[in-house]
Amino acid sequence: MGSINFVLPEQGTAGAELLSYMYMSYLAIDSGRIVASDIKESNTTPLLALRLINEAFEQPARTEEILEKLTDKVASDDDETNLWHIATAIVYCYDGQFENALKILHGSTNLESMALSVQCLLRLQRVDLAKQLVAKMQEISDDATLTQLSQAWVALAQGTEQMQDAFHIYQEFCEKFKPTPALLNGQAVVHLGLERYEEAEAVLRESLTKKHNDYDTLINMMVLSHLTGKSTETIKRYWEQLRQFYPKSDFVSELDKKSAEFDRLCLEYEPKGDQLLAI
Repeated sequence: MGSINFVLPEQGTAGAELLSYMYMSYLAIDSGRIVASDIKESNTTPLLALRLINEAFEQPARTEEILEKLTDKVASDDDETNLWHIATAIVYCYDGQFENALKILHGSTNLESMALSVQCLLRLQRVDLAKQLVAKMQEISDDATLTQLSQAWVALAQGTEQMQDAFHIYQEFCEKFKPTPALLNGQAVVHLGLERYEEAEAVLRESLTKKHNDYDTLINMMVLSHLTGKSTETIKRYWEQLRQFYPKSDFVSELDKKSAEFDRLCLEYEPKGDQLLAI
């Protein structure tokens, strides 16, 4: 909300780049309706790219059509604000096309583009390349928020030896700005990785007070509940919330597929009547 509160008083005179931070923030807090209301289809500025992101989020069936519009713009425009490139890569990521997102972002020295590339590389399990890209970001601006966050993402991906470095970054941002579900979940993942379960539960519960149905928090609460031997009912409660609020998410879809496969295998290898008699 900080960027929204910062930009909102200047909305009437702010340029497209400054306004983009506000509208990106609205998208991040599931307030895309404001983006759709403020940015009309007739908008001739790069902000139209953010409307298309929201349309992709709201209408997944139109993703291919929306990507065609975005890639056409990337090919034809100078894109001084970099918004068309960022928007295209975001929609590619939303559709699971991380390689195509990387192609759109390749070669950019814009920190937003580079940070998004780091996320894509981590999703593709290329921690080595993500680490190299973070080093380039550090050469550009070591103290930039996006550079620091990218360092934390890579540190988490590298495992326990580097996790404490990520924790310090998240902690510093919580103190410098304010705790958000994203920052608190970053801390929680560190605690989980280092088996500090009480600390993990504390920050996750704090995150739920910020947003009661936060996607990452619900997933991490499920993981924590499993690791600490909580009841099946407790785990199921978080699972039902995920299914209710994020029915089409990757986590829910993948778990449903695995559950269906497990049920199929159980039926396939279930002892038949004559086998039971033999036993």
